[in-house]
Amino acid sequence: MSDSDSRSLSLRASVVTIGSFDGVHRGHQAIVRVAVQRAQELGIPAVAITFDRHPQESVQPDNAPAYLTTLTSRLRLLLENGVQDVLVLRFDREFATLHPEAFLQSVLQRRLNARRIVVGRDFRFGHQRMGSVEYLQAVQARFGFEVEAVPDVLYRGERISSSRIRQALLEGEVQEASAMLGRAYALEGVVVRGQQIGRKLGYPTVNLSLHAPQLVPRDGIYAGRLLHERTGNLYTAAISVGVRPTVDGTGRTIEAYLLGFSGSLYGEQVHLAFFHRLRDERKFETLHALKAQMDRDVQQVANLMR
Repeated sequence: MSDSDSRSLSLRASVVTIGSFDGVHRGHQAIVRVAVQRAQELGIPAVAITFDRHPQESVQPDNAPAYLTTLTSRLRLLLENGVQDVLVLRFDREFATLHPEAFLQSVLQRRLNARRIVVGRDFRFGHQRMGSVEYLQAVQARFGFEVEAVPDVLYRGERISSSRIRQALLEGEVQEASAMLGRAYALEGVVVRGQQIGRKLGYPTVNLSLHAPQLVPRDGIYAGRLLHERTGNLYTAAISVGVRPTVDGTGRTIEAYLLGFSGSLYGEQVHLAFFHRLRDERKFETLHALKAQMDRDVQQVANLMR
């Protein structure tokens, strides 16, 4: 459920968790799991509150991070993790100036009648991030809710966070990112027509145009899978991210050769998941040398994705 589609959400009681939830990673999943458990114990719905954009887009747009998930996938993942409803709030400049108490009154008290709030220990909200777990605990008796801060989820001894996952992807460490996400990292978009260079080399590719400004992993060659959204079909994919220096590419592309697939996916919605990084992108002296390397890449992908 979303504010943006004019439907209102008004409940007699609820357990609420709040956050950007970009990526819905293992840390987010732990928070949602606790919220759902508390809701079941109380016999009331669990509701997640999230935002239509990353808060930085309104506060410091030049420093706004690229997304790990589209809004649609974020909502789907939150619902799959057990909440009954998701309330999407528009995070514009006006909302960014909202005092924490006004937010508690207008959303948590009047609309959701929150009985318990479940958040991460570093949760901040409201104008200039004045709201915190400590603030919520100080006002909980007055507003009639209880606050529960969920401990961090660690990976390799450090806290899992969206920013840490972004850094791993920028370094091409897709397996590290996937370990923190709890699933393979995936880009979402529509298949568009490319320059047909792969077809000339015997490796026709699908070219991806992204739905949202998602973070694209570091340039290179990857093994992964493509999900065709309409049919649910999965294909093993040899993925190339980069500027195609051998053929003097003029812009960054995301393309994938689908093993065992023949046909056209132009205009189709797909998810492209990254499982393993094979190598850096490099320039070859001839197209023949490039094709020989592509032969080896595809064989390696087939071996890795068995």
